[in-house]
Amino acid sequence: MSNRRKTANMIFVVFLLTFLAKFIGFFREVLLGSRIGANMASDAYIMAFYATVSIFISVGTAITIAVIPMMVEGFTLGSKEEAFRFSNNLLNTLVLFSTIVIGVVFFFSKEIMAMMANGFEGEKFALTVNLTRIMLPTLICICITYVFVSLLQSMGKFAVTSFISVPANILAIVFLYFFSHPYGVKGLAFVTLVGWVLQFVIQFPSLYKEGFRYALYINLKDQRIRRFFKMIFPVTIVASVNQVNMLLDEIQASALHHGKVSSLYYGGILYLAVAGITVYGISAVMFPKFAEKAIQMERRQYGIFVTSIMKLMIFILLPMTIGIGLLSRPVISLVFERGAFHQSAAAATATALASYSLGMVGYAIQDVVNKAFYALQDIKIPMKFSILAVFLNLLLNVALVRYNEVAGIAFATAGATTLSAVGLYWYPLKEKWAILGGEGFLRT
Repeated sequence: MSNRRKTANMIFVVFLLTFLAKFIGFFREVLLGSRIGANMASDAYIMAFYATVSIFISVGTAITIAVIPMMVEGFTLGSKEEAFRFSNNLLNTLVLFSTIVIGVVFFFSKEIMAMMANGFEGEKFALTVNLTRIMLPTLICICITYVFVSLLQSMGKFAVTSFISVPANILAIVFLYFFSHPYGVKGLAFVTLVGWVLQFVIQFPSLYKEGFRYALYINLKDQRIRRFFKMIFPVTIVASVNQVNMLLDEIQASALHHGKVSSLYYGGILYLAVAGITVYGISAVMFPKFAEKAIQMERRQYGIFVTSIMKLMIFILLPMTIGIGLLSRPVISLVFERGAFHQSAAAATATALASYSLGMVGYAIQDVVNKAFYALQDIKIPMKFSILAVFLNLLLNVALVRYNEVAGIAFATAGATTLSAVGLYWYPLKEKWAILGGEGFLRT
């Protein structure tokens, strides 16, 4: 079977597994809406989730972006044993640093949440701080999870990494269906933590089969570890741009009435689920390919190759954007409007979904172009445009929230994402000798 056919088959398998995982995760969000609703408790949980798990996932994503090219290089030019040794070194180092970070944030959690949730007061603020402290240890679990993901994907094992969230989501679904009323959002916070433990545990059998064995080994003088820590900060900035923008949205909404934070959350989650199924299904498989092609091809050929992937994503996502905009209200009513999720919450959530979806194409362009630059060992350009996206979102949030609260906040994020994506694509045409094959893309 040709390499192109193998790649297409793998993209299809990852797409299907990601769709199944996202569907189960989506069902979890439906239950969260119907069982918890859009109220004070849900706002507190969602703000704590964004302050911990959502930001930590950005660190996890950055780990895969920084580590996969190193691991591909190690497997290609070195030996599997040496790659596993580096993985253990990285794993133990990250666990050590994560433990220190958790201790510091736990101690200063009240001060941190006072800045992040400045519209929360009294019982709502106290509950948010408590939930944040419960979910802080997810940082360790997320670091372990994404080191394992990087290792498996570097070896071409994508199936299990596309499916790791399923056990965690099933656990959350069982909790929400049977135990949400007696234990509430505090119980849900503990379930979220246990779910992340499951996400790295489920990968270990596949790693063991490939020959990986855990070893307690730390060597901070390893050049690859130094390269990793040199890269991880700027890469985290890029990887976290969507989560940071969503967090800025929640902070802006925290000053509004009860339930607005939740409406933005549910609309944003559904938007990211739809976009993520397509974008992740393709980019997760192609990123190791980008690393290979960046070595094998001259710049313009590489740019044409990357642009062909971007065209495919836009071809799929543009009609989806139109469809979501037209069908957001009936979809939200069908999915969420039951139990504690009332009609007013459904209307606000539908508005958020339709507004967020306008940034879907920009989201895809950002993801592909960023990974193209990472494969070229260029971090500065993606970092600059990620900072620009956050800055634009901050300004647009303040400007547009006064006109239509939830819709204004979501539209600000979509606009910031699209504008920064256009800049990210256009910049290399002027400064990097059209390495992304821009003329052909614009003609298309």
